[in-house]
Amino acid sequence: MSNPVYVNGRVLMDTGQPVPEPVSVGLSCGMRTMQVVHTDPKGYFQITLGGGPQSNIDTSASNDTDSGGFGFPGADSPFGGANNMMLGCEVRVSVSGYEPLTKTLTNPGDIGGIDAGTLLLRRRAGVEGSSISVTSLQVPESARKEFEKGQKDERGNHLASAQEHMEKAVAEYDKYAAAWNELGKIDASNHDMEKARQAFEKAIAVDAKYIPPYVSLAALELQTEQYESAAETAGKILGLDPAIGFASFVQAAADFKLNRLDEAEKSAKDAENGPHQTIPQVHVLLAQIFAQKQDYANAEIQLRAYLKEAPKGPFAAAAEKNLEEIEKQGNAGDKSNPSLEQPQSAP
Repeated sequence: MSNPVYVNGRVLMDTGQPVPEPVSVGLSCGMRTMQVVHTDPKGYFQITLGGGPQSNIDTSASNDTDSGGFGFPGADSPFGGANNMMLGCEVRVSVSGYEPLTKTLTNPGDIGGIDAGTLLLRRRAGVEGSSISVTSLQVPESARKEFEKGQKDERGNHLASAQEHMEKAVAEYDKYAAAWNELGKIDASNHDMEKARQAFEKAIAVDAKYIPPYVSLAALELQTEQYESAAETAGKILGLDPAIGFASFVQAAADFKLNRLDEAEKSAKDAENGPHQTIPQVHVLLAQIFAQKQDYANAEIQLRAYLKEAPKGPFAAAAEKNLEEIEKQGNAGDKSNPSLEQPQSAP
């Protein structure tokens, strides 16, 4: 049995203050994301590999997380071979509105693990939006504690209790944008879409430059087939931060549903050209767009790209079936349109 490997560190604002909301911290080795966790209320994080499930796993931040079962063959010491295998891996913090942070692990550490040090978040020049709300800097301590309890229950899938804590948080501080956003996500999980929409809109109303509720609202609108609204909301996100690939993906999916194929292709390529580890289905969407344009060569390229990035993803079976159909028609010299299965491309 291999011993666990710990990677520890802290994320702070460039003022030296703790980040007022949890942020995602990922550990990547080569092209693989090993794990994504979130920071605690004081900005600290600990990534544990090979030690079983963690309570701070951030399942919303990545669809390629390892929940602690990764083993290191031949590692018989917590500060020996296993730690050495982490050398060259990178700790990454990506927060909308802030410069991306990357720390390459160059020290094998000791029995306490590998210390990634303190990472400072700095605002990106020329970007109006942020994934950290200014309202979170003004939250009373009692409301903040309710929010933290709610997040903990939400991660544990105790939604009823999480909802109670979030409702207490906004009752104590009505302008708590982050809590309103979380309330909306809980409502959406409970299939109360109208209540979810109202919560997201409330979060936007109290902090118009806070990006997460726009993202939540755009996903909700896409899911409920409000395609014009989804495209409009995605456009607002890109106005706040043009680098958010998920917004480009939503815009592309909405335009595709509205048969605006050229616009959809442009937005989907914008999403594809940026980091898209959490949305590999952008390749499925591009395949759908190219198939609609009868460009089956590029549709095939995109299907293969999806299967390479997400071989066990939710669209893998449909992608394989569509590839077989394209290849069968091509081998037969049939120039007619392949009958492609159209998987749902919404997030």
